[in-house]
Order: sequence, then structure tokens, then C-alpha cells
Amino acid sequence: MRQVQYDLEVLYVYKLYHFFSLLIFFCPASLILGWRFGHIIGFSAFIIGFLISYFLMMHKKSFPTPDKKTIAQKMAKEITQDSTPLAISHFSSQLYFYFNEARQAIVLLEKYQNTHDPLVCATLADILLREGRPKHALRIIHDNPHYTSDPLLLCVLGHVLRQMNKWDAAIKIYELSLALARKSGFPFNGANRFTQFLLTLSYTATLHHSLGDCYAVLKEYPQAKKHYLLGNIRIFDISLWRTIKVPTTHPA
Repeated sequence: MRQVQYDLEVLYVYKLYHFFSLLIFFCPASLILGWRFGHIIGFSAFIIGFLISYFLMMHKKSFPTPDKKTIAQKMAKEITQDSTPLAISHFSSQLYFYFNEARQAIVLLEKYQNTHDPLVCATLADILLREGRPKHALRIIHDNPHYTSDPLLLCVLGHVLRQMNKWDAAIKIYELSLALARKSGFPFNGANRFTQFLLTLSYTATLHHSLGDCYAVLKEYPQAKKHYLLGNIRIFDISLWRTIKVPTTHPA
């Protein structure tokens, strides 16, 4: 099956679920060993299982997608039953990531652009940015009346500005996105509560890492290190942690 290059936010959630699914296999075995041979043996078995699950999670880099035919059937059923902006956003994302249909995804999202739904706008701008059209993405975001009050839209706007090498402007936008996310959270994307919680942590980590990248380019290394750390502490998988090497200056 073809592999999809997921965003780090989504990849992190997949990796966590992979970790939990592995750990579930070790929990019953640990309980049985603890009941049969004592608490120390059971606890030791759990620790070993935890470490094995964590190691496998760290080295899991990609996840296969379902069969295209299955995805297409599910998409067709969902879109006929639900034409809300949330469903349109999901449908367009699947068109883009699973079927490589960038043009169709963009056309569909543009049809619903006048709804001014932040998720539709963010999805459209993100796809345009991936397609190398940052100016178009910037215009799409600025045309949305909610962009200054939606943390996800602001996050995408920060990515656009960063790609355009507008580092100071990107920093201001990322910081505003963080402030809004702390106050009201990221918009609901249709996931269950636990997944939404994990995505919130992941998006927050991405914002801090993005701020770290901007400060690193501007050579403001203390701020860069601070935001890399703030992002890292929200990520359980250390393989996704970010660090920076501060250039050393040698006296003449």
C-alpha cells in the first residue's frame, strides 16, 4: 500500500495510538505474571513491555493507508450524507493526500470558501502552500473575516509567512495563535475527545517548534532554545524532539 507523508501533528497521534496498541498486549501478560509470580515480576514485565512499545513507536516512521477503492466508497457515502464545511474539509484533504488530486481538492474548497468557515479556509491555504502558491494562500487567509480569531488559521498563516521569509511577522502570528489556543483551544475537527486532546498538544508543540525555527534564523538562540524545549515537553516521542546547535564563537 502507498505511504502518505503525514504532517508531524498527525504522525505524532498515529505514533501514540501505535504505542498504546502495543502496550495493550503487554498489560494482560504483566498482570498474569504478577498474579502468578509476585508483584516484582509483574511490574518488571510491564516495564519491559513499556520500553519495547516505546522503542517500536520511536522507529515507526510511516503508516499505510487503506485501499483506494475503500477510501473512495467511504468518501462518496459521507459526502452525499453530509455537506457541512467540516465534511468538505475532510473530503478535500483525502482527495489531496490519498489520491494526489490537488486541483480537484482546491476547486472543491474554493466552492465553499464563501462560507468563511475557518477549517475550510485553513485546509485550502495549507494545500495551496504545499503546491508552492504562498501568495494565493496568503490572500485566501486574509479574505477570511475570522482569521485573526482562529488559532488554526493563524498557524497556517505563520507557515505561509515563514515560507515567504517574513520571520518577524511569522513570529507575531505564531505567538497570537498560541495565545488564542490557550484561551479557547483549537477548533473541533470531528475527532473524538482523546484524539482532539492529542492533536491540541501536537499543534501547540508545532507552534513552539515553528517559533524556534524563526528565532534560529534570526540568530536569537536563547529564544529558539526556549521554544524548542516548550515544544518538546508536549511530545512523548523523543524522536520528534527538536534541538538547536548554537554556533560557537572563537576569540581572535
